[in-house]
Amino acid sequence: MVKSDEGRVDLVTGLSPLETLRVAQSPFATVVKARGSLGTVFGLFNLRKMGSPWQDVRLRQAANLAINREDLIRYATKGNGLIIPALIPVQGFGYDPDLTPYAFDPDKARSLLRQAGYSNGLSLTLIAPAGLEIQATVIAKMLEGIGFTVERQVLDSAAYNRRTLLSDLDRPPEQQTWDIALMAYNDWANIPAFTLYQFHVLGGPYDWVAEKPELQRLYAEVLRTVDLDKQQALIRQMERHTRDHAYTLFLYNPIQLSAVNKAVEFIPYRGGALTLAETSVMAPHWSLQPGALKE
Repeated sequence: MVKSDEGRVDLVTGLSPLETLRVAQSPFATVVKARGSLGTVFGLFNLRKMGSPWQDVRLRQAANLAINREDLIRYATKGNGLIIPALIPVQGFGYDPDLTPYAFDPDKARSLLRQAGYSNGLSLTLIAPAGLEIQATVIAKMLEGIGFTVERQVLDSAAYNRRTLLSDLDRPPEQQTWDIALMAYNDWANIPAFTLYQFHVLGGPYDWVAEKPELQRLYAEVLRTVDLDKQQALIRQMERHTRDHAYTLFLYNPIQLSAVNKAVEFIPYRGGALTLAETSVMAPHWSLQPGALKE
């Protein structure tokens, strides 16, 4: 409605990248991009399941080296994403601009796969929520390109949580059979040591990594530190340690997209919260036309 009927809908947040071209072609709407979003898209490795092969860092590194992140962003988000080296998004507190992302290196990925004992490849199950279906398809093809055999499962939110949210599991963690779970998370408060890290790596509701004493030590130091510069330095050490040990499948920081009535000046907030304090309407807006109801 925002792109086909001026006035009925003024704003749609969380716009799918696949809709951007059709919105841009509309006579009534435009696309507004927020490049400073605090979102992260990544993959959880299942280190908790019985006999998990992902306990081997070489296998996790091989998966990371299999991903062509530039192509992933191009095909899955129409270019609306930024490559990140670990978990924290580009504008996030503790992001390390000097940390190098995993390169796309299929030859090295295949070598690590052989070193880990999987010369003939490895079968894995990749699960994703419906909102990441395209990403799951692209990532599955990339993993298959280095020797993995991938079963892809796209789940509704309730089914996804029954497989990944530790408090809501349909069976114990060690009996969960999936290998990689794609995840999108928005750290709106910009406190990544507690949100991104505690939630997904350090004992939180989506922690499938289990024991990692050095990361726990760094996290404890962050919690004891009130100096922001020292906090940031410690978080950057956490990022480097997480990256080196490939605790997750690192992907990208999405650019936040909205479809907006052309007569609305929408100013998005970096954290992603829908705050309209600076948003206003311009003269052509339907509400300012003669005869329009005003409050």
